[in-house]
Amino acid sequence: MMKISDLKPGQKVTISGTPAEYKGIQKVKISNFAIVEKRVFKGERTDKYYSLSDGSKTLKSENIEAI
Repeated sequence: MMKISDLKPGQKVTISGTPAEYKGIQKVKISNFAIVEKRVFKGERTDKYYSLSDGSKTLKSENIEAI
């Protein structure tokens, strides 16, 4: 089973049927809170963020499919 941490930056995936690109671990500003490191997926309309600890989750459990 492939895990989120196995993805390479720039790899194309689909998240629940929506195309996205894995951008790797980046610093993200959480509004009115802080800047934290997250796993970033850039989608066509929205971005999806996963915490660093989510790297051990399988792609299937998060409805992510590598293209």
